[in-house]
Amino acid sequence: MRIHDPDVVYTDLGLALLGSFLAWRLWRHGRRGEYLTRAGVILLAALAGAAFFGAVFHAFFPSNTTTVAGLLAWAPVSLSIVIVAATLLALGLRSLFPGSGIGVRRILVACYAAAFAVTALVIDESYDTIVRFYAPTLVLFLVAAVREALRTKEAGWWLLAVSFVLSIGAAVLQQAGIALHPEYFDHNALYHVVQGLAVVVLYSGFRRIG
Repeated sequence: MRIHDPDVVYTDLGLALLGSFLAWRLWRHGRRGEYLTRAGVILLAALAGAAFFGAVFHAFFPSNTTTVAGLLAWAPVSLSIVIVAATLLALGLRSLFPGSGIGVRRILVACYAAAFAVTALVIDESYDTIVRFYAPTLVLFLVAAVREALRTKEAGWWLLAVSFVLSIGAAVLQQAGIALHPEYFDHNALYHVVQGLAVVVLYSGFRRIG
């Protein structure tokens, strides 16, 4: 069985293993009853899920989403990113608008997640659509992390901010098509490596504040 895009597949699998391991460590060593610890575990696990299903998609579906099989294989990637984005939105709203009420925040997150999922699964499954939904939540949480870092003086919040700056940088490199080698280590593989560093910093941040 031929594996297409091996550089992308193997870096995706590495990212999946890293995210899974760090999610397990955070759950085992963090304070399980804490909201931030739970959110960190969900983020790391969902990022790992997106990477794993992305590896499967790139390895065995070279026609991408132009076939029904490719479309079905891409769906778990989209849903994993929906979970990441919804968690970031919940964290950002909780930090920036604590007086809005938990019920209101949950409704907003639920409506956003439903709109994201329906759009990505039924209307337009393209990566550009995923970025349009995901990017605002990432920026919102980055603003919230910087605000909390300035307010609490806790290094963990700065680490969370740095992790998402790295994620934004990785996405910029990917969208710009910057690669170490056009065939053996393309822009997607480089994105996964930088994203792996962001995941490590993300874990460190949640360990400090969770």
